[in-house]
Amino acid sequence: MNTIEQRLAALRAWMEERGLDAFIIPTADPHGSEYVPDHWKCREFLTGFTGSAGTAVVTRRSAALWTDSRYFLQAADELAGTPFLLMREGQPGTPTVGRWLAERLAREQTGKRCGVCDLNVPFSFAANLHEETLREVEVVFTDDPFDRIWPSRPPLPLRPVRRQDERFMEIQPAERIRRVMQARGDTMADCPLLLTDLSEICWTLGLRGDDIDFNPVFAAYLFLRPDATGILFADNDVPPVDGIAQRPYKDVFAYLSNEADVANSLYIVDTANARIRQCASKGGYAVTLAPSPVPPLRAVKDEGERRGFRLAMERDGVALVQFRRWLDEAIGRGDALTEQAVDERLTALRAAQPGFESLSFGTIAAAGPHGAIVHYEADPTAATPLPKKSFLLLDSGAQYDCGTTDITRTIPLGPLTDEERRVYTLVMKAHIGLARLRFPDGTNGLQADTAARAPLWQAGLDFGHGTGHGVGSHLCVHEGQHQIRKDKRTCTEVPLREGFTVTDEPGVYLEGRFGVRLENVLLVRRAADGFLEFEALTLCPFDTAPLILSMLTHEETAYLNAYHAEVRRRLLPLLSDEADRAWLLAATRPV
Repeated sequence: MNTIEQRLAALRAWMEERGLDAFIIPTADPHGSEYVPDHWKCREFLTGFTGSAGTAVVTRRSAALWTDSRYFLQAADELAGTPFLLMREGQPGTPTVGRWLAERLAREQTGKRCGVCDLNVPFSFAANLHEETLREVEVVFTDDPFDRIWPSRPPLPLRPVRRQDERFMEIQPAERIRRVMQARGDTMADCPLLLTDLSEICWTLGLRGDDIDFNPVFAAYLFLRPDATGILFADNDVPPVDGIAQRPYKDVFAYLSNEADVANSLYIVDTANARIRQCASKGGYAVTLAPSPVPPLRAVKDEGERRGFRLAMERDGVALVQFRRWLDEAIGRGDALTEQAVDERLTALRAAQPGFESLSFGTIAAAGPHGAIVHYEADPTAATPLPKKSFLLLDSGAQYDCGTTDITRTIPLGPLTDEERRVYTLVMKAHIGLARLRFPDGTNGLQADTAARAPLWQAGLDFGHGTGHGVGSHLCVHEGQHQIRKDKRTCTEVPLREGFTVTDEPGVYLEGRFGVRLENVLLVRRAADGFLEFEALTLCPFDTAPLILSMLTHEETAYLNAYHAEVRRRLLPLLSDEADRAWLLAATRPV
């Protein structure tokens, strides 16, 4: 299995045994995780493409891979010389997976049976793809072919699991379980619940793991009974949780099929993989597929979680000040720097902080024109130099034992054009517009989004991504049922509530030239008059040198000065190096 051709041939032989004319390999694990463990990187094994997003489709005589604009260049390079055709998702003329599949199978004059592993997609996947192919293709759930065709497949991770520090978790697991079961509603009060999302399981049980990059979670399923007892299906060494027994990870399927507690109904989260749904039906359950009751509960951070966030931001702030002093001094000396060196230096300074566990996502260090690529990823094999002009867009974050951070700063690398300064100032106005927002109960992310975009719209500018996403409490950096963005979705119609965390990250991206994004994590809090407002949790100065101060209102200038005063108050006592202290004092000087 040393070549892509050999792997593809082995998959096709497996398909032929099962009477399949096509097979879909998404980037997925059985839990719908944003990042997947090595054991589940089947698409990467099959295609050789190492990017974090993509879907491969194989027919008897064709093969193609869909990925987004972040990976067009990387995918073209890694797929060169292989049978896989690169499909540039979102580009004019690129068909969807379903339409390509229907047309390809018709052209190849084979049957129209397409398989997909039942562990890697929800139960709704088959019906949705059937409709996308205009009902021309039959979708079949299968077992996992990579158990056979990937001889050196990495095992499931088995890293130890730990309890979340109680200082940063005021509501304990027993109460969390009770609230989760209660949140299902009266009609489901007497039936068990199965959770499959790893972050939801960790939050409910007050546990953390290390099975997936960037996310402190572990591979598990959680079966909860109405009396708040249950079974955790996991192979890791897990600290005991009152009322929760432990069984091996894969036992969940046999348990649901043959051994489960007698009950008429079972509440399964609607994102659960198809095998879970099928096993439960085989076991005689009347299955209810419904949204998980966990996200609305988890989104409201308790006082312990809020303390953890503030401590994490202080630790992160110290590392960021140390980094910025180093970077500014290097720029001042004219040192030859690279995007990779910036990433490595910042990671090392974070790693030296107490309680550091990992990054919370892969760092985006995008210089000059790269900053206009919203989710830019530097080529790890190349040393990409920083120009001595324009900006460095630096989006990064960390996992500490007390909380999760996510921050973007846009840093001048040398002389700036008038256009760069104007755009930077407009993005600052957009960031402050949301950060200063005060709003009544019931205000949702769709409504709040306008506060950030209004200054940009006035200037004829906009950005395509969301303005804000939820952030986990020492959990996944992208979390939650709520988002702040301009398009109407279920997540944007969720009212912002006291205790929610959300990012504030407007940007402007001018293709081929530069990009600007400024991001803090905010906490929704109750003001004295009963309205809601935001507290900026992130502690790191913004660069003020690029600002055109005449473009800022008095209120915007006052907000920026007050924010910098708070950053200075919180971080100055934590800095022991006089040079770091001097840098912070200069960086937070009132404008």
